Amino acid sequence: MKKIIFRIFRFDAKRDYEFYLKPYEISKEDILDTFTLFDILKIIKEQDMYFNLPKTTNYVRIENKIISLNTNALELINSFGDDISIYAISEKRAYLDLDINEDDFLDKFKYFKNLCDESDYELYKTYNFLYYASNCIEFNENYLGDSAFIFAKKMCEKYPQKEKEFLEIIKNKEGGIEYAFNLEPFLFKDANKYEDIKNELKQKALQ
Repeated sequence: MKKIIFRIFRFDAKRDYEFYLKPYEISKEDILDTFTLFDILKIIKEQDMYFNLPKTTNYVRIENKIISLNTNALELINSFGDDISIYAISEKRAYLDLDINEDDFLDKFKYFKNLCDESDYELYKTYNFLYYASNCIEFNENYLGDSAFIFAKKMCEKYPQKEKEFLEIIKNKEGGIEYAFNLEPFLFKDANKYEDIKNELKQKALQ
């Protein structure tokens, strides 16, 4: 009976000085074809009542790649093997196991606030995984994040009359699009799609 080992990032900001990886074993035959990564975490919760099932995040990091909790579990096993370490999307921002504090990401919306409405803010929040994808924010706290660039593209499409204002935002001299890293090493899926969008915006913003 083949076992799959999932090593889960564990950390409680209220009592731990540093994180640790705790291993859990699940029989591969118990992992159904339809199971997602979130289903795996639910099984782990059944094994360990003290594990915090993610409530505020829909993404994690495996081998430095951002992974949606909706990703098929068997697809992950095929890609990463039978011993998988699962980390919080941002170790620095983690407060309880895989959940993180996203205040730094949410704060960057202030640059767009006067050009957008509440529904736009809700859209912005769905790009949180892109903000934490690359490690650029570790070196530059003013970096707007790849989330801001993809969001700006959507806003240019929604409000074409405001395109100039949105392009000015992402030209930010201290943390704009010219500082962006290539996302290919950091995303499990769709990196090329986001890179195409960024390259298009960069050409418009920096011309």
